[in-house]
Amino acid sequence: MAELRNKPVLVERVRLWWYPIALLPILALFYAGFTGILPTLFGLVGLFAFFFWVFSFGFAIYAKLRRPPSDPRQ
Repeated sequence: MAELRNKPVLVERVRLWWYPIALLPILALFYAGFTGILPTLFGLVGLFAFFFWVFSFGFAIYAKLRRPPSDPRQ
């Protein structure tokens, strides 16, 4: 059990093509909530999901563009 706690979870590769696909239902929920198709609460949930998406996209771009860490000298 102690071995599982010490292993970090790392993402090997960032796939940016998922971000526009995930944005479509978020924008649809936002639009439906604030135009009256759905209750306004759904629009607020869509707004929250949009802000979450923006920060997630920013971190993904950062992870994609940063240089890999140099190997430690032994």
